[in-house]
Amino acid sequence: MDITNFSYQLPDKRQLFQDLSISFVPGQINILLGVNGVGKSTLLDFIAGVSPNKQAAAFHDFPPMQQVAYQMQGVPFTGATTVLQTLQMMLELDDPSLSVTAADLPATLQPIAHTKFRHLSGGQRRLVMLEGVCHLQRQLYLFDEPESGLDVKVAAQVMHQICQLPAAGKTVILTTHQFENLPVDQTHIALLANQRCVFSGSPQELMALTQTTSLQAAYLQADM
Repeated sequence: MDITNFSYQLPDKRQLFQDLSISFVPGQINILLGVNGVGKSTLLDFIAGVSPNKQAAAFHDFPPMQQVAYQMQGVPFTGATTVLQTLQMMLELDDPSLSVTAADLPATLQPIAHTKFRHLSGGQRRLVMLEGVCHLQRQLYLFDEPESGLDVKVAAQVMHQICQLPAAGKTVILTTHQFENLPVDQTHIALLANQRCVFSGSPQELMALTQTTSLQAAYLQADM
């Protein structure tokens, strides 16, 4: 999955990408890094087909939209549905015959299975969406800051769940500003800066390049 020479200008005429070329490794966790406003979420929107793309020819070997699951930062469900109803709707996207009960949910969601979305915290809403997205049968999974708004324990559980997807032959692309739970093995990093991809490789390669011993330190050093 590759993007080659992709340029994009925001409606306010600010140049977000200029001849951006970037590769993602199938069957691995691909991490998009970069400061706020660098265009990570926008790039995910283009990959998922959420944003109309007049330069679709720059995107190569990505699966069709039907094979992409996308956890956005927003929660696109009405506040009137319960947690269980929301997950049921998401499962039916794959197979209308599937059903889910409160007992099927992870321990973190069982106590709120019958709670309406409008009464959930921001972190709980994100947790529900992550649960639904991870259970969709897709080739490519996109996660936009999946740990945002979650406490330390639940954030670790979420990342553990996401990391199980490559074992099933799935490809993951995610954005994050948190490094504690990121896997080092079978992980590919792409660092965005100055309208381009300025680094592409493994965490070990980034740490060696920046002469650091942690991924967070390597990111901070590379960004400077």
